[in-house]
Amino acid sequence: MKCARDAMLPEFAPRELFAESYDHAGTRALAREILMMGPSEYAAASKGSAIKRATLWMLQRNARAVLGNISSDEDLAVLEAMREPEHEIVREQAAWALARMAERFAVS
Repeated sequence: MKCARDAMLPEFAPRELFAESYDHAGTRALAREILMMGPSEYAAASKGSAIKRATLWMLQRNARAVLGNISSDEDLAVLEAMREPEHEIVREQAAWALARMAERFAVS
């Protein structure tokens, strides 16, 4: 299978930024890191990668969704600090994630 061999090429290996996010703790850490990234940090992390097609605000929206779904109470501070993003859809996602966390932790 040529496709299986191609997937083992170094060009297809995960970037360092994304390499260790295969469990909930790693995924949450990656989401927090994306939320704290600035444009220059994102440009450096995504240089030469197809992921740069997604803008930083798009990834930050998705990172908020991740934390809204699998966060722990230690993620709350990051969501609170990053509550006022520039894009309206990201602000809406932040509000949803905070509400979702409040709901989950009130039940726990």
